[in-house]
Amino acid sequence: MATTEAPQNDMLFAHMPVSDCDLMRKGSAPTYDFYTKVSVLRIAREMAVTREMLANAAEGYRKNAGKLLDPNGPEIQRMNKRLSQGISDLDSRETTIDLSKPQQLGEFDTRPDVASFLTMITVTTTVGTAQATIPMLSTTTFIRVKQRIIFVYAFRKYRSPADMEAIKQFARKWNTSILTANRSQ
Repeated sequence: MATTEAPQNDMLFAHMPVSDCDLMRKGSAPTYDFYTKVSVLRIAREMAVTREMLANAAEGYRKNAGKLLDPNGPEIQRMNKRLSQGISDLDSRETTIDLSKPQQLGEFDTRPDVASFLTMITVTTTVGTAQATIPMLSTTTFIRVKQRIIFVYAFRKYRSPADMEAIKQFARKWNTSILTANRSQ
């Protein structure tokens, strides 16, 4: 999954269900029903981040989300290319990823050290002549731990409105766990 990370970020880790890992070990494609990832902006790894700086970063995301998520914009086009190449490398077969129609669904967990956003993305994957289009929910969280900012993501296939509440509950719980585990002693 590191091959799919934005070049300005360092991926710290990713999680997939055991069932998807088993599929990958057998050479089959994972379902990607649910997965998570945590990354950090490379230039900010050693930067002391205040609550005000986190709030400013979240405000910048709020103001620029439309531009950042524009399917015809340079950010999404670069992401499509990077994801296609990364997945092709992982699967050893040419794969094209198209993230279209991203829709910002709002904020759902805002606290002094947390800012979480929910997005719906239509993901179209083409492998050879086979094509699949899947609506995905994505949470993007800016979280401040020990004066550092990390980006925490969760992804879930969208099948019903209940999935929105499920991914938000998961993200809130995970955010709280991260904050609790990283409290200064």
